Amino acid sequence: MDILYNVFNMAKLTYKQLIERHLKILKGLQTGSGLFLASKSGVETGYDKSWLRDNFYETIAFEIMGDWETVEKTYRAILNIFLKYEDKIDWAIKEKPIASYQYIHARFHPESFDEFWEEWGNKQNDAIGCILYRLGELEVNQKRSVIKTDAHVRIVNKLVRYLASIEFWHDRDAGIWETDDDVHSSSV
Repeated sequence: MDILYNVFNMAKLTYKQLIERHLKILKGLQTGSGLFLASKSGVETGYDKSWLRDNFYETIAFEIMGDWETVEKTYRAILNIFLKYEDKIDWAIKEKPIASYQYIHARFHPESFDEFWEEWGNKQNDAIGCILYRLGELEVNQKRSVIKTDAHVRIVNKLVRYLASIEFWHDRDAGIWETDDDVHSSSV
């Protein structure tokens, strides 16, 4: 009965009210660093972490609404994650990773940017590709440069070399659905 009540009440909302409600929910998941959590902070499900791919998709809503401050803050945080793990990226460019932990992880602590070490399809090449794609789109089509420093330029260039080094086009990863390692179309 509660479900029907919620559906009925949602039907009475205007499109604008629904958008505002959804944006409020998303904003409630954004941390001080700019990253978004997958779920409310402190939940027992383990989803109070920040996924690279989720942040890519969440910023699209704010981009469409013209909230560039949110978009840029999130992408600066993502770039800072990559900068924190620059040594790992450098290593992976020189030595093709063979173990999951040697790849750029897919999820991080939203404030410290620490990787989570438990096994979880951490190898998600599509997330790196999505982020590089969006950085380019923001720069070229939106005339919004998130890449502000020499360090940002350096790390973006390294991410391109990282994807080439791991040969993403046939590298087995967890893909967008975070399943068993395979060559997933989402990552190619």
